[in-house]
Amino acid sequence: MVAAFKALKTPDDVARLLEVEPRTLRYFLHRAENYKTFEIRKRSGGIREISTPRTSLKIIQRKLNQAFHAVYGRRSPVHGFVRRRSIRTNARMHVGRNLVLNLDLEDFFPSIHFGRVKGLLESSPYGLPEEAALVVAQICCYKGVLPIGAPTSAIVANMICGQLDAQLRALAVRQACKYTRYADDITFSTDSQQFPHQIIFRDPHGTGRWSIGAELRQIIEANGFKANVSKVRVLNRRSCQEVTGLVTNTRLNVKRQYVRQVRAMLHAWEKWGEERAAAEFVSKYDRKQRLSQKVDFRAVVRGKVDFIGFVRGRDDLLFLKLLDSYIKLDRRGNFKTITIGSTAANEVLARAIWLLEDEEQQTQATAFAAEGYGLLTAFHAVAALDKGETQILASRPHIEARKFRIRIVRKAEHHDVAQIAIDAKIPIQLSVGRPNQLRIGQQITLAGFPNYHVGDTVAFNQGPITQERVYSTVRHWVIGPAIVVGNSGGPILDDRKRVVGIAVKGQKVPGRFSDIDELSSFVPVSALQFLK
Repeated sequence: MVAAFKALKTPDDVARLLEVEPRTLRYFLHRAENYKTFEIRKRSGGIREISTPRTSLKIIQRKLNQAFHAVYGRRSPVHGFVRRRSIRTNARMHVGRNLVLNLDLEDFFPSIHFGRVKGLLESSPYGLPEEAALVVAQICCYKGVLPIGAPTSAIVANMICGQLDAQLRALAVRQACKYTRYADDITFSTDSQQFPHQIIFRDPHGTGRWSIGAELRQIIEANGFKANVSKVRVLNRRSCQEVTGLVTNTRLNVKRQYVRQVRAMLHAWEKWGEERAAAEFVSKYDRKQRLSQKVDFRAVVRGKVDFIGFVRGRDDLLFLKLLDSYIKLDRRGNFKTITIGSTAANEVLARAIWLLEDEEQQTQATAFAAEGYGLLTAFHAVAALDKGETQILASRPHIEARKFRIRIVRKAEHHDVAQIAIDAKIPIQLSVGRPNQLRIGQQITLAGFPNYHVGDTVAFNQGPITQERVYSTVRHWVIGPAIVVGNSGGPILDDRKRVVGIAVKGQKVPGRFSDIDELSSFVPVSALQFLK
C-alpha cells in the first residue's frame, strides 16, 4: 500500500486506491450533505463542534486512513492514534519524574486547514503531485479544516506535526527532559528540581503564574499552532501527577475517586439491583454526553472495571477483585480469562487455585486453572467421581462462597492427572512453563489447600527439587515442601510463576497409602499430553 500511495498521480488513481469508482468519488467530494454536525460541552467549559462524515464518505475515509497509517513514519514521542500506542504508553514515559508539565495546543484540529494538508501531501516524504494531493486533501477536510470526528483527522494531524515533534524532542533532549504528545496534549517531564527556562518558568513579576519558555513557544508557533496558556500545569511529586488522565507519581494508576466510583456502582447494583443502581448513576455521576439518552449501565460498569485493568495490568489484584465483584452480578457476561504474569503476587496467584471437596467421603484436594487446559488436578483426587460413586464440588473459598459441581473432561490415570470442568466461566488462570528445564536444586513453589479448614487461604510453600525418580515408568520430581492431605492436584510453580508440574504424591498416611508414597513428588506438565 505504501508504494501504491506514493505512485498516486491523478484523481482516478486515488479512486482506485480507495476501491471506488472515480465518478463515485467525485460525487461524494462535491455533495453538500456529507457531514452531520453537533455540539458537546467541554469539561473545561465552552462548546466543541463535532462533524462526523455520513456513512458512504466515512467508508472512503477509513480506507484512506489505512493508507495514511501505512505511509506515516511514526515518531517516538507520538502516542495518540497510532498503532500499539495509547494514553497508557504516553503516561508511562513520565512515571516517577520529579516535575511534569502538561499543556494543550489551542484549537488543534481547526488550526490545520486545507492548504496545510495539501502542502503536506505534496512535500517530502509523501511527494504527491498537486492533482492527487488536492483530491486527498478534499477527502480529509470539511469547511476548509480537519473536522473533529472524521476517521482521517487524527492521523493527518500526526503527519502535520512531524516537524513539531522532531523539534520538541530535540529541545527535550538538550534540556535533559522527556517529551511526548497525545493529539493536542503535550507533556514534558524532568528529574531536576526545576524546568529549564527555555521550556517554562515562573512569572518574574511575583504573580506565581507559569509562563511558557521562549524557545518552546517559538517552536509551537513556527509550526502553525498556539499553546493554550489557560491549561498549563506543572505538577511536582507532592501533588497528584497526571498525564493524559492517568496518575504517574510512582506507578501507572487511575485516580482514587475513579476506583471509589466503580466500587460504589458495584455496591449499589448488588444492594438495590441493576435498574435502581443505573438510575442513581445517571442522576448523580454520569457526565458523559451521549447521542442516545439510554445508558447501558452494565456496559458502563464493565468498561470502567476493564479500564482499571488496562491501566494497572490485567493481573493486578485491585482489578481482579473488582472483576470478581462484577462477575457475581453479571452471570451472563462474556469474559476473556486472564493469564497471570511473572510479577504477580501470591494473592493474585491464589485466585487461580481451587479447592475440591468430596462432602460424602470427606476428602479434599486442590485444582488450578491453567492456560490452554481449564481446570487441572490429580486423577486420584477425582477417581471416585469417575466411578460414579459421589459428587465433588469446586470452589474458591478465599474469594467467594459459591460451589460448583465438577465433571471429568479428560484423564490420564497412569500419569495421575485429570482435566475437569465446571458450569461457570474461569476468570483467571496460570501460565504453563517448560518441563524440560527442570533440574535438581531448582527452587519451586507448591500451592494448594493442605489440611483445609474453613477460613484458610491458599498456602504457598517454597523449596528445592531434590531428586528425579521413576514410578511405574512415569517420571516424577521429588521436592522439599511436604505434600499433605488437600495438596494433591495443586500446581508446582517455577520462579516465573509458571506451572511446571502437578502435585500427585504426598507423605505417607497409615492405612491409606503404600510405602512408596512417603516422598512428596510431582509429575511434570508434559504428562498432560497423555490426557484422553
